[in-house]
Amino acid sequence: MAFKDIHKLKKIQEIQKENIDTDFLVLGHDLFSLAIYHDLVTKYGEDKVRYLSQEKFEKKDLAPKGPSGVRGLDNMNFVRSHYSENQFELIDMPSQFYKDMQWKVFGGRSKSEALKFHEEHFTTGRIDIRFEEIFSFVNQEGFIDWLNERVYAVKIKSVLYKKDENKFIVECVNGTEFTTKELICGVSPAEFLNFYKNKNELTDKFIQFCEGTHSPSALYMKFDYKKPLTDLKESLFIPLSYTHEWGHFMGEFRNTDDQQSVDFVHFIDKDHTTEEDVSRIIRLLKKNLEKIFQQPKNIPVKEYISIEDASGCLKIDDELFNNLENHYQNLHFIGLNAPLKASMKTEEPFAYSSLLLNYEARALMSVRLLQEKLLN
Repeated sequence: MAFKDIHKLKKIQEIQKENIDTDFLVLGHDLFSLAIYHDLVTKYGEDKVRYLSQEKFEKKDLAPKGPSGVRGLDNMNFVRSHYSENQFELIDMPSQFYKDMQWKVFGGRSKSEALKFHEEHFTTGRIDIRFEEIFSFVNQEGFIDWLNERVYAVKIKSVLYKKDENKFIVECVNGTEFTTKELICGVSPAEFLNFYKNKNELTDKFIQFCEGTHSPSALYMKFDYKKPLTDLKESLFIPLSYTHEWGHFMGEFRNTDDQQSVDFVHFIDKDHTTEEDVSRIIRLLKKNLEKIFQQPKNIPVKEYISIEDASGCLKIDDELFNNLENHYQNLHFIGLNAPLKASMKTEEPFAYSSLLLNYEARALMSVRLLQEKLLN
């Protein structure tokens, strides 16, 4: 069974078919699309805004998964320029990789196993963003219950565009159709292209841009321990194999009170990964953690495993998107792979380039730009 077929086995929640007309429709299941939904509801009211997500939310879904992607001068300078010191933490230490039964620093004499996909991006120091400080509304009592009462938790089947009305139609797998004036996509342009039903309506440049945001799938594995396992703060690379170029588990330990959690990610090719492969990868990580950190078996631990079809794309052609001849004025992307306005490079005199923003920094900028466009 191919990885792309795994999701088809999940039970589809039965919800009565509806035809819903709304001014704003937000797609996505992450903190950034949620932030825009919250802001739109606050300004325009619940009857004007709908939120379509693949499933209901849990508290653990809110913050981005895996190790921090805020690395490199452009990303770090962006965060320093826009956010206060209580909203992020600088970890100014290069990442370490495990080899010959010890941790070694990237950039030293020793060489790591071959890096695959986007792994090289995670080898340097980083900034950890405190998202609960930036998006403080998530801390409000009863917020998750409020959200889940309003979110429409059904998977998307297709997207169409009614040119004569300048509106989008989003069809769900249960037959429900949303018609909207403004479509806010918390999915990547590459995913949007997959959903778009009549691709012959799209220009070659629009398709080229969307395809350019394709990124590997990500297997996220989080473990919450009742007792700390290590005092390492650096990002850590654990190879899947020392004889095959299978890439790494990349993760970071974080302390909360007397407990410790670790967030790992492993990039995979969804077209060549089976369900059995995923199970084997998870077992391999657990075995490595027990061996490397001599994890006592009596320490209680909670596991959170998830698979995302797309991860962050390192290079996105913002210039191409802004120069498209036939792009939609009422289509707005938000999140890790959202295109950014070309004009921002001259409007904001900060020491970074929008073209080099990626991962959480790009997502945060996409939120700021969309707030400026839709809320002012």
